[in-house]
Amino acid sequence: MLVKKIKDSEVQMIHEKSLEILESVGVNFEHREILEVFKKRGIRVDGQRVYFERSLAEEILRGLKPSFTIETPFASLKIGDGGKAISTASGAMTILRDGEICTPTVKDYIDATKMDETSRFVNLCCVPGIYASGLPDGKVELLKTVLSLKYSKKPLIASCETGKSAAESIAFIRDFYGETGEYFTIGVENVISPLRYSREDVAATLAYVKQNQPVVITCCSAPGMTSPITVGGTVVQNNAEVLAGIIMTQVVNPGVPVVYGNVTYSADMRKAVPISWGPEVAVFMQYAKAMADFYGIPSRVGGSLSGAKQLDWQDGAETAVSLMTTFDCDTDFIFHAFGEMDCLNVFSLEKYVLDEELLEARFSVENCDYITEEAIHMDMIKRVGPGGTYMLEDETLELYQKELFHPRLFNSEIYHNWKQLGMPSVILKAQDMVRERLDAYCLPVYDKRQTQMLDELLAIL
Repeated sequence: MLVKKIKDSEVQMIHEKSLEILESVGVNFEHREILEVFKKRGIRVDGQRVYFERSLAEEILRGLKPSFTIETPFASLKIGDGGKAISTASGAMTILRDGEICTPTVKDYIDATKMDETSRFVNLCCVPGIYASGLPDGKVELLKTVLSLKYSKKPLIASCETGKSAAESIAFIRDFYGETGEYFTIGVENVISPLRYSREDVAATLAYVKQNQPVVITCCSAPGMTSPITVGGTVVQNNAEVLAGIIMTQVVNPGVPVVYGNVTYSADMRKAVPISWGPEVAVFMQYAKAMADFYGIPSRVGGSLSGAKQLDWQDGAETAVSLMTTFDCDTDFIFHAFGEMDCLNVFSLEKYVLDEELLEARFSVENCDYITEEAIHMDMIKRVGPGGTYMLEDETLELYQKELFHPRLFNSEIYHNWKQLGMPSVILKAQDMVRERLDAYCLPVYDKRQTQMLDELLAIL
């Protein structure tokens, strides 16, 4: 997908129109406490509708942090100013297993966490992750937090489900880690388009902000359904929605880090359904990144988004465009990076490793200095000359493994050789790789106190 050059005049217009929405249309906040906080700050509140004046919005936007670092006893992760967070699945209610759509189990949740722990790209695990059946009511999010800590030492996105579950998840992570940096976890909260923050979304956001933990404010609309049918109208509404959430965080706790998020879908209006992929989605990513840059804060856009129902050509094509656009935008926080399909409703371990291979290909050409005296090898060109071959040159034998990308899963053999190998499909190769990864996984080692904390809660499973 061609990266669109966003004009300064476009950014300024989006900003101006968004402030107009905040001032004259307003945003609903369905949470009594935050409405009282707004009133005390002198912000106009009418029922659940809140109106933000331009002067307040611009004052708050000038004080935002361009980056921050999550620090745990086991890792340090900078987000913004060149630091990138990469996290995988969140919220998938089903899993693709042996070609069938199934309800995920606790084992599936654990396997997904093991994949995150062994991934060389993922540096931020996710408590929301995939759905896990069989967990006792009232303890689902806390137990998923415990499972995430047990099976991975990487920093965590804590629970985002409700205010109560978010607070419990944050508190457990803090107690488990003991000594940490100022920021030790992060939350991801959503706007309900159009222009509405539900009670639990606000409550969960407040759980992070009150404990001075960073939060991602994310819009997720669908043109013609929950945002205007036009790309321009959707971009402006989305920006106003995110700004309203950012203002909320700073009114409660000035200076708390915030990330500008956008996972707005496209829509098939012939069937009135949102779809997570389309050329418009790539455009939304690029405008969101431009607005985050304008406000001087980290951005969260994109991922391996696909509306496909199976691991097929559609899934690969949509994922490739989405993932490449995400990285071409130079976003700071990549969520849904690997493994999700059917508009984030289905998770697949096979897709996880296939998505990783796409990203590996992308990284293989990033920041490479191709045109240098040393890289051109003029002496070799002169030595081989017209009609020669480079196959047996010393430089070829020395450099071919690191100079060119060699896929592990995608089939690159000629047809005859591939047939002799038994015609292995990419999906079968991905299944083998998943098994290898899970078989090679090693459980993290913790101290006695931490191990006891985990075992006491997991004893009920």
